[in-house]
Amino acid sequence: MIIHQIFFNIFTSLCLIYLNINIYVVTCQCLDNQQSLLLHLKDNLTFNPATSKKLVQWKQSSDCCQWSGVTCSMGRVIGLDLSEEFLSGGLNNSSLFNLQYLQNLNLAHNDFNSSVPFKFDMLKNLKILNLSNAGFYGQIPAQISHLTNLTTLDLSTSLTSRNILKLQKPNIGVFLQNLKNITELYLDGVRVSAKGKEWCDAVSAFQKLKVLSMSACNISGPIDSSLATLQGLSVIRLNLNNISSQVPEFFANFSNLNILELSSCGLSGRFPKGIFQLQTVSVLDISNNLDLHGVLPNFRQHAVLHTMNLSNTNFSGKLPGSISNLKQLSILDLYNCQFIETVPTLMSELTQLVHLDLSYNKFVGPIPSLKMAKNLKYLSLLHNELNGTISSTHFEGLENVIIINLGDNFLNGKIPMSLFVLPSLQELTLSENGFDGPLDELPSVASSQLQLIDLSNNKLQGPIPASLFLLEGLRFLQLSANKFNGTIRLDMIQRLKNLHTLGLSSNDLSVNITSNNDHDFPRLEYILLGSCKLGKFPGFLRNQSQLHALDLTNNQIQGIIPNWIWRFDSLVYLNLSNNFLTNMEGPFEDLNSNLYILDLHSNHLSGSIPTFTKYAVHLDYSSNKFSIAPLDMDKYIPFVYFLSLSNNSFQGKIHDAFCSFSYLRLLDLSYNSFNESIPICLMEKNSILRVLNLAGNKLQGYISDTISSSCNLRFFSLNGNHLSGVIPNSLANCQSLQFLNLGNNQFSDRFPCFLWNISTLRVLILRSNKLNDAIACSHNTSNWEMLHIVDLASNNFTGKLPGPLLRSWTKMIGYETESHEVYGDLFFDMFDNHDNMRYSNLLSVINKFLVLKLQKLLATQPYTVADHIFAYYVTSNQFGGRYLDSVTVVVKDQARTYIKIPTIFTSLDLSSNHFQGPIPEELASLRALKVLNLSHNAFSGHIPSSIGNLTNVESLDLSNNNLRGEIPPELASIHTLGYLDLSYNHLWGKIPTGAQMQTFESRYFDGNEGLCGLPLKDCTNGEVDQHSPPTRPVKEMDGSIDWNFLSVELGLIFGIGTVILSLLLFERWRLLYWEVVDNLLYRVVPQLDFVYEDQNGQRYHSSSRKSHHPPPRTTHPPPQATHPLAIHPHPPASHPHTPASHPHTSPGATRNPHEPPPHPRESPPHLPREPTATPTSHPFPTTPSSHPTPPPPPSRLHSSPPLTLKLEKANIDKSLLSGSDKRKAFRQAVVNTLEWQLFRSFKIYRCGEAL
Repeated sequence: MIIHQIFFNIFTSLCLIYLNINIYVVTCQCLDNQQSLLLHLKDNLTFNPATSKKLVQWKQSSDCCQWSGVTCSMGRVIGLDLSEEFLSGGLNNSSLFNLQYLQNLNLAHNDFNSSVPFKFDMLKNLKILNLSNAGFYGQIPAQISHLTNLTTLDLSTSLTSRNILKLQKPNIGVFLQNLKNITELYLDGVRVSAKGKEWCDAVSAFQKLKVLSMSACNISGPIDSSLATLQGLSVIRLNLNNISSQVPEFFANFSNLNILELSSCGLSGRFPKGIFQLQTVSVLDISNNLDLHGVLPNFRQHAVLHTMNLSNTNFSGKLPGSISNLKQLSILDLYNCQFIETVPTLMSELTQLVHLDLSYNKFVGPIPSLKMAKNLKYLSLLHNELNGTISSTHFEGLENVIIINLGDNFLNGKIPMSLFVLPSLQELTLSENGFDGPLDELPSVASSQLQLIDLSNNKLQGPIPASLFLLEGLRFLQLSANKFNGTIRLDMIQRLKNLHTLGLSSNDLSVNITSNNDHDFPRLEYILLGSCKLGKFPGFLRNQSQLHALDLTNNQIQGIIPNWIWRFDSLVYLNLSNNFLTNMEGPFEDLNSNLYILDLHSNHLSGSIPTFTKYAVHLDYSSNKFSIAPLDMDKYIPFVYFLSLSNNSFQGKIHDAFCSFSYLRLLDLSYNSFNESIPICLMEKNSILRVLNLAGNKLQGYISDTISSSCNLRFFSLNGNHLSGVIPNSLANCQSLQFLNLGNNQFSDRFPCFLWNISTLRVLILRSNKLNDAIACSHNTSNWEMLHIVDLASNNFTGKLPGPLLRSWTKMIGYETESHEVYGDLFFDMFDNHDNMRYSNLLSVINKFLVLKLQKLLATQPYTVADHIFAYYVTSNQFGGRYLDSVTVVVKDQARTYIKIPTIFTSLDLSSNHFQGPIPEELASLRALKVLNLSHNAFSGHIPSSIGNLTNVESLDLSNNNLRGEIPPELASIHTLGYLDLSYNHLWGKIPTGAQMQTFESRYFDGNEGLCGLPLKDCTNGEVDQHSPPTRPVKEMDGSIDWNFLSVELGLIFGIGTVILSLLLFERWRLLYWEVVDNLLYRVVPQLDFVYEDQNGQRYHSSSRKSHHPPPRTTHPPPQATHPLAIHPHPPASHPHTPASHPHTSPGATRNPHEPPPHPRESPPHLPREPTATPTSHPFPTTPSSHPTPPPPPSRLHSSPPLTLKLEKANIDKSLLSGSDKRKAFRQAVVNTLEWQLFRSFKIYRCGEAL
């Protein structure tokens, strides 16, 4: 029984096995109609049998279920994968849509180049449809939306595809409304064109959705909260859309989230920290969102993060040490963020790292050790602030590293040779550092894999190691801008058969260009031999037809530029500047130049500028002798953004053609002979223009007040022209302006307060104009935060210096927070983010057509080669993206020109104006000032002791003012002071000792009679000269009285008062007093004559009184009734010697410039004068008989009738009238004195010409 049971079980098992085998056979056997449909499909498709891996195997003799790409169930085709077969042609009439049992269809990565077939709705059982990058274009048919069983739909296309799919009719909402079972949706590259709420509502209907991939769909934000219901999401890809909103906080609630990619979405605001804490996230890419900021949290242990890309965002703060908890981290990209402080040493525990990019941040300190990251292949710490040396064991054990880039830091010391022997290393970049010393010979040259070496812009010296020229695989060698010396022979370069880039510029090298065989030379594409003492054009260049860049600057090359140099079809960069070139060899008519950058500055070229460079973006023809430019040059060079014609021989009017450039960002026409007015269009069209320099010409007229409201100027100079009128108010539209120089013109205006609204202004120069009035700006409350050079000298500004204005110059105040700023030279960028400019950013800089053309020209080499060369152009400013200009300031009484303007340099020049009042205390708060010049003004009061706060001032000029008092001792405590001028003030006391005070020349203290002490005369017993003013003003005596001084004053006042009182009270004394004065004056000044007139009109000459001759009779009309003390006016102007005006008779009279001005306390009061009859002319007597003798006056003057004393200036001999100025001044002083003394008691006639 047991045996039977065992046999039964064995038999049953065998039957089941046989049955299963039969079922399998039935399942795998392709049904005839299915095979027929597939063969018909193959016959209708266009493909290349040589490249096909699937269709080429489909044959009638074999079972179709065994064909590659075919999946069957029960003999029916349920899966078809024809991806990457390079299929072409249409599918609308294909038998494909008769495969009714299809559940999975993959046509990805083909080239159908047709619209999407509209018969997909026939495939009712489809669950997975993949048409990605299949070459379809146009509107996605609505029939696909009828496939209600779909769980995966992939219609994505790549960004580089020529074929674009659209989802607009129907829109995304209508298209997706029936696809309720979708779990994976891929619409990358499809033009959805929907706003935030629209596409979010459409997608949120898929509650089973796990994958949402809609990169580059032309959708916008903000991301709607309806997406928060999709808790099953594991993949979110929304790259390259214009979301332009914040990242929603609810993303941190997606507990299944594995991949989050939001790159290039215009995101802003703070990134949610909670997303970093999700334990399920393995890929996080939020790169290229410049306005997105945040900080990295403390990472938890056991995180699965594999890729973290935060590049080109505004993340900041420290890199936390807990990053070492990300044990699975393979890719960490923090390029171009704002991270600071040191790189954590625990980074060495990230053993899975393959790609580490920390470039373009602000990391400081030493480079961390990464010895444990054995898998590391890519390391970039470019453009940080890392310092210290590199030890020989620093990168020990990194056997897989291929690329090391430590460029643009502050690393120093010797370069360890251990770097050159890393077994897999192919690219080594150490440029832009401070490495010094000689470069040792390379060990193990034969086994080296090095292809790229960039050591440019360091301090390396000595000869270039010969072993460098033995690296057979070397393709890129850049040693420019060091201190290498010695001689390089061409045969050394000829050994490097694979070399395409050679950079030796800006060293102390001599390159011997003599060669026996110019043809046996590597095919170089980039040749940088500037400052290599060539002396002539190297002969081997003729055969380098594939050249992309050629730099021969500063090589003492003379003569003619050969024609063959223009005929390199792929040459995009040519620099022949700083040579002695005189002409260019033609012809130029048939040239097909592709030059983008042409630099010919500082030669002796003349005639017409070259215009055959139709693709040029940078043209520098400055410092030559060019004199001709075509009037329609915008048609010859339409793409130019940098155009410098400075310091040439151009003249005439600035033509309107300069306004027609569409991309121009810099226009420099300075130091030519252009005249007439500035074209109005040039002032209007400046929304792109950033630098406009018209200085040093002969321009005249007004500046048009039509500056565009979208003005984007950074630099604007009209210095040294003949411009007049007012400064246009529309200049305030240039809200990014940093440098404004309107000096040395004829502007007549008030201080331009409207410029106060330009917070970016750094340099303001208005010197040598006709600007006037006060410089106070009462209605402005903002600050000039960046202003550090102000020059208002040689104008007509008046009034006091306003404290609020000085306080607004916060850059000059120099807060402590600025002490850590890295100072350099003032420059003006042609493009935003110049420091971060890379070859990949060119699309944002120049025309798209030029970028595509350039990429084709440079496609012969990898991207990294062009990136390195471009980085060198940017660093050395040969790309022209940065403009540096000079400024001239008066330092130490001499005009000093700074070829480069240091950002730390601060200067304030208010000299040669009419400022008055005390020096304000606010001026002493400008602690960052290097130069302060207040000379030739009318400042008064004391020098404030707070001036000692100017601890950085190097030049201080307070000369030619009305300053008084003692020199404050705090001035002697300024140790930086190298120039001090206090001459011609009213200072007194002892010159304080300390610092450099006693080293200044005595002339800088001249004109201050009360000063003593070195470098002037010694002070006697510590007291000043007796002629000096008191060392302490009276108002500072604090109640004490100097009786010695007071007694002198009282005695003088009492004596004078007694005399004056006696004359007023006693008439006899008064008459005797005037008789004595009359006789005295007559003897001292015999040319003067007096006429006494009684009430009857009888006159008596004082001179006749002495000789007893009667005076002539004259008839006068009765005098008008006047006050007995009134002063009569001048005689009528008909008198031959009566002047038209006199300084004391008319407020508007003009004073002789040679006369001393009347002191205000000596001028007689301007009382009205009585009109008189025209007096009889009396020629000046040469003998006593020249006129009748008048009768003698009464013997007792007091008994005669009341007399009116007339002071008459008789006719004077012409020889006396033409006498010296000194004699005239003396006579005038006498007349003034008589008028002042007599006007209180007598009527005075001043007859005749004023002296």
